[in-house]
Amino acid sequence: MVRTISHSGWSPTAIKTVFGCFLANNAVMGIAFGSFGPLLIANEAHLGVGRGTAAIGMSLISIAAALVAAVTGGMMQRFRARDAMVGGVVLNAIAYFTLAFTDSYTLFLFSYTLVGAGAALSGILTPLTLVSRWAPQQRGKALSAVNIPVVMFACPFLVGIALPEIGRPALLVIFACIFVVLVPLLLLLVKERPAPNADGVLPFAPAVANDGEPARQHILGTAPFWLISLGVGILAGCGMVFVVHIAPFGGMRGLSAVTATALLSIYAGAGLIGTPFFGWAADRFRPANALVMCSGIQALLWLMLLMVEGPMLLVVAALMGVCSTPLVALHGAALSFYFDAATVARAMGYSYIFKLPMAFALAPAAGALFEMTGDYRLPFLICSALTTGAALGFLGLAMRRSRPARS
Repeated sequence: MVRTISHSGWSPTAIKTVFGCFLANNAVMGIAFGSFGPLLIANEAHLGVGRGTAAIGMSLISIAAALVAAVTGGMMQRFRARDAMVGGVVLNAIAYFTLAFTDSYTLFLFSYTLVGAGAALSGILTPLTLVSRWAPQQRGKALSAVNIPVVMFACPFLVGIALPEIGRPALLVIFACIFVVLVPLLLLLVKERPAPNADGVLPFAPAVANDGEPARQHILGTAPFWLISLGVGILAGCGMVFVVHIAPFGGMRGLSAVTATALLSIYAGAGLIGTPFFGWAADRFRPANALVMCSGIQALLWLMLLMVEGPMLLVVAALMGVCSTPLVALHGAALSFYFDAATVARAMGYSYIFKLPMAFALAPAAGALFEMTGDYRLPFLICSALTTGAALGFLGLAMRRSRPARS
């Protein structure tokens, strides 16, 4: 049966719940990924370790987030989503308090592992579950609202200003206090599920049948799951290539050190436009079509990076940010299109298992190819080819006229 997309409004309770998801997502994801780089030198000096050793914390955030999402995704229906979201926020509060007062490298690594676990719970799984319940007919718009990277965009600038004035410990304590204050706000704003027949929103009923081995077979046995997971994994990996290598590439193409670094800020800032735009596109044209557009444009932009120089690189970086930063929202919108609220968190967890290798392998591979060739032409051409392949996979998904039966 072909799905029709409704554009009915949200209830006030749904709006408050989506806003609570926005606060949780922006806090855990924005502070984690927006503050780590600006704090890197301070962490290095505080711990007395090398820069590469201190940078392992970022890898632990990403690995912990992916593993926790994979392990706990299938258990989201056994617990209250709001409680899991609050739990992730509490983990972040503990982590940043610990970071503020310890000089132990082991506790440093443990703390950033907690940050990653909290990001999975409060920034990935619970917003997806709650949005699937409260905005079943406008998931793309709701998920894009949740994932607008306001804090991730502002945090590097704010940390750069505050760090020399108040120091690393005080800044980390402020981060921890933000999470402490966030707990009662989430308890006030976020509601677990719609009441029956409330405001025209369909009630959510947990499906016991979607638990365990039958659900696993149902998810892994559907072609859309694989097309989405592998395609998103490719886009995530290529996005990591851009984030890691664009500044040195810009320097090689004639930009000053400051301007080359600004490429990344422009990329992140463009997400403030791209995330709501592609959320609207996912609802208006279906998530698969939005992913075709997103990945197809990226394939062209990878080629353009090799054709332009100087200030035009700033334009390409902005366009890449518009298309790349909405990936988390599009990933959730695509999976929630094919899986209902009782199984979508499990599907997201499984999807992260297959997304993780590509997300982490492509950036080091691009670096190795650069060292072999002395040029970024080959790795960027490979990224263009991979994103083209992802676009073709999403096109095949878009051409499917029906959605799989919900178990």
